[in-house]
Amino acid sequence: MTTVSSLITANLSPGSLSLNSIGSTVSATKLVTEETAATPESSTVVTISQAGATSPLPEYSASPTNESTARTLTLANNSNDSITMAMAGDVLSASLTNNKFYGLGSALLERFKTTGGDFLQSVQIAPANPVSSIGQTVQGSQADIRLTIQTKSGVEVDITLHSQDGSLTVGVKSNGKLTDAERSALAKLSGSFQDAIDGLSAIPPRLNLSGLTQFDPSVLSSVDLQSSVPVKGQPLQSIDFHADSAARTVSVIGPTGAMKISVDMSNSAIWGNQAQRTGAINQYLSQFDKTSSRGHGDASLMTMFKDAFTQMNSDYGVPSQQIPGTTYATSLGDADHAMLTGLADFNASITQAPTEANPMRLNEQDTFTYQVSQHTNIKGSELYGTISQNQRSHLAASYHMSLSAGAPLALTSMRSSQNYYYMQINDAAASTTYIASRNGELTDASLNQTADQSTRQSKYVMGRLISDTIAPFETSRSKDLLALLKPFLESDKPKSQGDIYLWQQTLSDVHNLVLPQPDSSA
Repeated sequence: MTTVSSLITANLSPGSLSLNSIGSTVSATKLVTEETAATPESSTVVTISQAGATSPLPEYSASPTNESTARTLTLANNSNDSITMAMAGDVLSASLTNNKFYGLGSALLERFKTTGGDFLQSVQIAPANPVSSIGQTVQGSQADIRLTIQTKSGVEVDITLHSQDGSLTVGVKSNGKLTDAERSALAKLSGSFQDAIDGLSAIPPRLNLSGLTQFDPSVLSSVDLQSSVPVKGQPLQSIDFHADSAARTVSVIGPTGAMKISVDMSNSAIWGNQAQRTGAINQYLSQFDKTSSRGHGDASLMTMFKDAFTQMNSDYGVPSQQIPGTTYATSLGDADHAMLTGLADFNASITQAPTEANPMRLNEQDTFTYQVSQHTNIKGSELYGTISQNQRSHLAASYHMSLSAGAPLALTSMRSSQNYYYMQINDAAASTTYIASRNGELTDASLNQTADQSTRQSKYVMGRLISDTIAPFETSRSKDLLALLKPFLESDKPKSQGDIYLWQQTLSDVHNLVLPQPDSSA
């Protein structure tokens, strides 16, 4: 596999050529494999044609090949830069890896360390002898990735990568001149861009977008990533990502379903410290696991959903501590933060592609839909104000299950196979924290939580409905948070080490109360 630091290193499948750089810089316009016939142990010589070259042509040793597997590599632009060489290696080794853009994302952004000019290159590989290789044209599913970066000064930079049918095209285009600071900020995203590409090309695909959220907000205003990358043996998976100072969003549409997460970055005053955010994220991830298990959700889609939720919320950067549209205190105290989750407000949803698992009852689909959100409302001023934070979740799912735990479920059009449970799940949960202050002191702090669960079980034996039951479950609880905090808030005596420890422990206990409960019965 070619890296930016080497000219070409490509390993191909048996019967095709293998190239290794010998350290010469070449200006390649056409690369052709030619078979020699001197001895049974003959090797293949790869010739690099050079326009206007005065030095001897470099030669590369290659594995034996034949006319039917020989390939011609052509370049749209005569160049010997590292990006072109990396492209050549990627297109030659495409048969061995799903990652058609290995090393290209980082190489394209690293260009901005020295130059900000536009760039365009295309590389294509095809049979050397079209007559003897009819029907053997190199084929490959189409893959597209586009990174768009907007600077504070208004310059937009587009980086595009396209691969299809043995061809690879990359381009960099900007609508204005970049400053040194802007080029440096772009170059710093090179590793993050490549991490995102490598994740999208993995099998199974995974999200690795957290680095793209960490751009320099003093120089860059937004980062967008769109991709449509195939997974071997599966349809395309499309991903749309956006990050700026006000919001982060990511949506995924693939063969197993769709998911979307949006995070409101405009109200940094409600952000907790790193420990609070980590605790909240872990609690939500535990809730997601419980929800997936209860609704029999797709494991790979839920894994991607959890990765996206973690990456969108793990690092918010430095809070501005501004609360738009209100004269409320510009920063919240320890007690206030303990009664909030510490996360920015968000909306998240995941919808699994429905399947018809029972050919005798097509209306009985296997489904999984889940939504979860947090919204915070701040009113008033620091002398008299209120904070209300609401968390909501809803699960709607249905699935088929064998009557016997150890017996496999194999539903067919034959009545003898129709022995199963059809499960329908409908759950909803809500949590509201309310905080009120007067003259800068807490006057009210309460927590109200509710959980409603409904499980409908339809039992079929030999295709006949034997029983149909609905099991509802409802629970609620209320907590006076002010009563837990008041003893510490009213004391005027100097705090001892023991008092400080008890205060911190109480804040931690309060924070755990407001976080979502994975098990509603808890």
